[in-house]
This record gives sequence, structure tokens and C-alpha cells, in this order.
Amino acid sequence: MAETERLMPNGGSRRTNPLITGHLILGTIVACLGSIQYGYHIAELNAPQEFLSCSRFNAPDENISYDDTWVGQHGLKQCIALTDSQYGAVTSIFSIGGLFGSYYAGNWANRYGRKYVSMGASAMCMVSSLLLFFSNSYLQLLFGRFLVGMSCGTAIVITPLFINEIAPVEWRGAMGSMNQVSINLGILLTQTLALKYADSYNWRWLLFAGSVIAVSNLLVWLKVDESPRWLLNHGFVSEAEIALFKLRPGTYQQAKQEIQDWQRSHAHNRDPESSEETHSGPTLWKYVTDPSYKKPRTVIFAILSCQQFCGINSIIFYGVKVIGKILPNYSIQVNFAISILNVVVTLAASAIIDHVGRRPLLLASTTVMTAMSLLISAGLTLGVSFLLVAATFVYIAAFAIGLGPIPFLIIGELSYPQDAATAQSFGTVCNWLATFIVGYLFPIGHGLMGGYVFMIFAAIAALFATYVYKRVPETKGKTTYSEVWTGY
Repeated sequence: MAETERLMPNGGSRRTNPLITGHLILGTIVACLGSIQYGYHIAELNAPQEFLSCSRFNAPDENISYDDTWVGQHGLKQCIALTDSQYGAVTSIFSIGGLFGSYYAGNWANRYGRKYVSMGASAMCMVSSLLLFFSNSYLQLLFGRFLVGMSCGTAIVITPLFINEIAPVEWRGAMGSMNQVSINLGILLTQTLALKYADSYNWRWLLFAGSVIAVSNLLVWLKVDESPRWLLNHGFVSEAEIALFKLRPGTYQQAKQEIQDWQRSHAHNRDPESSEETHSGPTLWKYVTDPSYKKPRTVIFAILSCQQFCGINSIIFYGVKVIGKILPNYSIQVNFAISILNVVVTLAASAIIDHVGRRPLLLASTTVMTAMSLLISAGLTLGVSFLLVAATFVYIAAFAIGLGPIPFLIIGELSYPQDAATAQSFGTVCNWLATFIVGYLFPIGHGLMGGYVFMIFAAIAALFATYVYKRVPETKGKTTYSEVWTGY
């Protein structure tokens, strides 16, 4: 493919691919490392549950006693006795921490920039992962999971926001879906390491690995510039032009022209009901209470909440235990295969999301999930292992093709540009609340109802599919707020 010469602001030149720049790819990867952390931590307690909570003992090498291992020699317990209720609390308090992180992330990102808030979140994630690794009590686990949730809650707001702000319109869907791909890669990484470390001697190293990811993310952020939209909104016009020039394949003059287009679009799309001229957008409280935000707020609430109420984290959090009821010797391997499928199908979704559109994929995803939830329920209640595994695989694939990648991507597309960070915080807070409810109540519901609990998820998915059909606008290829909401 031919290359084009690019003029630098100082008069120099360089050559690059005419379609996409290395800096754009790097910026997307660096942002997505935050989502990898989120995916890793949301699933890290799935496989080692029985070993961590003293429900099962399985030494990898019976010739070595636990006290002779590194963790044993440093006073770390072989397991921490936890009831199912306590383990559910440790798992789900991650969502409460995430809620706090997401609540403040939009405001922090508006005030201090996307880059530095992400670096701070990575530093917190490193510290909290080490706290989990060294935990010897229920309370220490709770505190560590709360802190790691805060860091991941911050990261999951910044990642889609940053990608949406650096991606060209024609790449926005594909690049935005990398957020969900990265979450799934984090989950896959957890399940991969679990094949080796999910036992009574090594489960702590699964928790330690989170700190390694966090340090890596913190360091590579040093190689990436701040979001050009944030720079522009805060009056750093020349810095925004230079940052955008690195992200785009054209000349510096073309990057400067795009910045000017942003300025005109911002003035044209400014909320007519708001007299504020702030660069920071609304506060979260104003966004929640002001009637002028009702239209996007309602749709964002529905999409981000129902993503969880359709039941995905019953598999991500507790899949090993659920599948283990029927296939106790293969539950970790089945969950590993599920994680691979999740990544592959989400990658496939990223390739078609800008061609098919957001709305059709959401409809197809939720419709298939409705049917598969009913079959999962049947597989569990009837004890049919093949039906359970097959339905779970199709359920995960259906989630990954639509309901997985689209919710976080579509938030910015439904909002005014100046409202995007606050809207991202609002949507993510809704998602965390729903995650907590599912994470905490599913073990209780599964204990009381068995496989019939998945019939509740089926009913919610069916209702949500109807809502998408009637209320959610298509955003594919639309660049302004008025274009998106015409007719709604």
C-alpha cells in the first residue's frame, strides 16, 4: 500500500500508512489495558473459590508441604475459611468499589484529564492486588476487593471515553468494541492462569498477577498523549492539534482542520436548554436530575443495567461452581473454553458492528440469550450436561456479539460531546449496581431455586429485546446528537 508524506508543524515530514497510525493503535491498546484489568479482576475469584475458602484441598505436588512454599514460609494461610455468603460478599463488593470509582471517574477525567486519572487507577490497582495477595482474613479480602473495584470502576469509564475521543468516525464502532474484547481478554487471562494456579498451594498467585498487569498499564501510559478532545475543551488548542496529528494519517493542516470542525460542531450541538459555558460538562447529579438529559439518560440506564440483569455474570462470577454441579471434573476447563469463545466472538463483532449497526446486533443478541437462558435452566434442572454446556456456549456467543460490546460504546454516541464523560460515569454506575445485585443475589437464588433462576434472566432478556426494538435509536454513522435522536 502506498505511503503518504506528512508535514510536521515545524516544517519536517515523515511517512506513514494512509489509513491508520501506529499512535492510534498504541493509544487504543494502552486504554484497553484498563479494561483487561477490569476483566481480570471481575473473574479472578471464579476458579479458585473452593481452594481459597477451604472447601477443597488439592496439592499440585504432594512431595512438598505447603509450609515449604514461598507463601507458606511468609506466613500466608493456605486458605481462608469462608461461608458461601461471605464468598459472595467478597466477590460482589468489587462492584461496590467499582460503583464509587465510576461515580467520581467522569468528574476526575474532566478535571485532570483521561491520561492521569487512568495512571492513578493503575497505581491503585497495583496496591490493592498486592493487598489481596497478602490477605489472611475475610475483612482483608473485602477491603482489597473494594479497592481493586474502585480502580477498575475508574478504568472502565476512561477506556471507552478515551477511545471514542481518539477514533475517527468510520473506525469508532470497531475500535470502541475493543473495550469489550479487552474485558474478555482479561477474563481469558484469569482462566488461563487458573489452569496452572487454581489449587491449594498457588491460588494466591492468581491475585498477584493483577498487580503485574497494573504496573504494565501504568508504565505504557507514559508513551501516550492526552485525549485531543480533552485538550481542546480545556483551551489547549495547539496541544490538541499536535495530539490529533499523531493519531491521524493526513497532514498537520488536516489535523488542524479537524480540530476546527470539532469546535464548530461543539458550538452547534451545545445543549440549547443549558446556559452554562463550562468545558467540564454537567455534574453527575445534574445529569441525573435535569430533565434536559432524560432521553439519553433513560436509554443508557436501560442498556447498561440490562446488560447485567440478563445474567452474564452468573457465568463469569460463578460458572465453575454452576457447571461443576454436573461436570465437577471439567468445570475449570469448560470455563476456559467459554472465555476463548467470548474473545473470538467479540472480535468478530468488532468487524461487523459498523456495517450491521448497533440496534440489530442488540436485538439478535438479547433474543438468542432469552432462548439459551431457558435451555441452561433445563440443562441444570434435568441434569443434562451436554444441553447445559451447549446452551452456555451459545449464550456467551450471543452476549459477545451484541450485548457485550455495544452498551459501553453507545453511551458517547447517544450524548452531546460535552456530556460524554458524565454520561459514561452514569452508565457505568448503573452497570456496577446491576453487577452487584446479580453477583450477590445469584448464589442465594441458585441455592433456593436451582436451575430455575435462569428463567428470571430469560424473562428480563425478552423484555429488554422489546425495549430495544421500541426505544433505542441507531447510532451507526451518525455524528451529531440531533441526527441520533430524530424520530425518538
